[in-house]
Amino acid sequence: MLVRAFAIILFSFTTSAFAQQPSPSTNSQQPGYTLHTDVRIVLTDVTVTDKKGNLVHGLPVSAFHVTLDKDPRPLLSFEEHNTAPTAIAATPTASDNTYSNEFLLHLPPVLNIVVLDTSNLGITQQMYLAYEFNNFLKQLPADQPLAIYGRTGEHLVLVQNFTADHALLQAAANKIMPHLPVAHDPPSDSALLFDLAQQLTQIPGRKNVLWFSGGSGIVSAIDPSVSEDPKTLRMVYDQLEAARIAVYPIDARGLPVSTNPTINQQHFSMNDTAQSTGGQAFYGQNFLKNIAQKVLMQDTSFYTLTFSPKDFTPDNKWHKVHITVEPSGYNLSYRQGYFADGNNLAPPIEIKPGRQRSLLLPGAKTIDTPADIRSAPIIFTVSILPTPEPATVSPYDSDFTMLHPPARPQSGHIAYFVRYMIPPGVFLPQMVDGQPHITFDIAAIALNQAGEQAGENAQRVRLTFAHDNPTVPICIEQQVDLRKGDDYLFLAVWDTTTGRLGTLQVPVTVK
Repeated sequence: MLVRAFAIILFSFTTSAFAQQPSPSTNSQQPGYTLHTDVRIVLTDVTVTDKKGNLVHGLPVSAFHVTLDKDPRPLLSFEEHNTAPTAIAATPTASDNTYSNEFLLHLPPVLNIVVLDTSNLGITQQMYLAYEFNNFLKQLPADQPLAIYGRTGEHLVLVQNFTADHALLQAAANKIMPHLPVAHDPPSDSALLFDLAQQLTQIPGRKNVLWFSGGSGIVSAIDPSVSEDPKTLRMVYDQLEAARIAVYPIDARGLPVSTNPTINQQHFSMNDTAQSTGGQAFYGQNFLKNIAQKVLMQDTSFYTLTFSPKDFTPDNKWHKVHITVEPSGYNLSYRQGYFADGNNLAPPIEIKPGRQRSLLLPGAKTIDTPADIRSAPIIFTVSILPTPEPATVSPYDSDFTMLHPPARPQSGHIAYFVRYMIPPGVFLPQMVDGQPHITFDIAAIALNQAGEQAGENAQRVRLTFAHDNPTVPICIEQQVDLRKGDDYLFLAVWDTTTGRLGTLQVPVTVK
């Protein structure tokens, strides 16, 4: 929802500004993320367990056999992952109202995302889930980062971004549970998963999504070609593959007293969701904290395989992947197919930070950029201040460019300033009339606790530079009108030349 909303409003307003602002320098702080090619290479993460559910380590490449539509395919690469969780570095802030997405530079190779979906849970069931989740957090390792999304109605809301701070994670869970059920006509769960995958695509590596709910199936077909809407599911599967997401549906109702055809169908759908994405479904069990601990224990122990179809043709059909290991008797979790629709032609081959390539600019000048400039997220810092706050000096000792003079807020709203601070070397310049120019878009979207869009302000910024290699950051102020009940601001910066995107969601308290 947020990504689509950003795309819709991005071009609503256009603003030109001319200032002494930076052009990209050879000292870019953005890391390389992925390398794309024009061949169809399939990447799949495989978790191997024995009959007792214990992880199996140390299998050689010769133990794995892959067939694609029953055609044996050789492995192009093989890697075993078996490392301890990596803590994320704390992101320093200038004050309580200053935020940054710099944490994207310090994430571990495997990420865990928790979705607390209370839209189909009663109050008693929510209280049980809250109790189990609180116990899970108490036993969570101190350096284990999580992100928490909540769903109380129609939309998913990022309540807490990746952090290892248990107090912040607990506060996020308390915002979601318990919550009185809200009558609504919800979008399909697959649409919500598509939006979630879009938001996570800018982050490299494998992601495990632990989706606690009242037994809803997010994707209801292992083979999407036999579903009622294969075209929609094709988009969902493409996005899940691009983001390397494995979904773990967890029935938060625990062990049921009795069963019925509706519950059985929900569990079938949960199994489909897990098998189609490489995860595992859990239902009919109490002690939800043990389930979550099991998933996190497995998150750093898996095998990554890549292979390619013999003769790739974008036929828009679903192609089945089957993987076995020797000796037999092991349980395998992996993504069981892909659509050959021309998307995801490249595998997400990750490149270590620091690797760069040179781009040729007008006048035979060059600039070093990330190896895949489109995939590297834009890192930026923002301050959120009500307009009565006195002006402050930025950390870079640089003046802010106000896109518009402060305006009287809408009736019932309070005007806030969003102060963007973007480091040098982020945007790719274009030469216009012999001078370097950059063009980028910024957007601020206000959300309420239910994740509904309550307001927005999107603007296009054009900057002209006085010289070729300035070294000061870009500092821009944007006004957004908020009202009581607005709990979050979704912020985005987009380079219109390269397609690079940076996003950040921050909490706000409208006074």
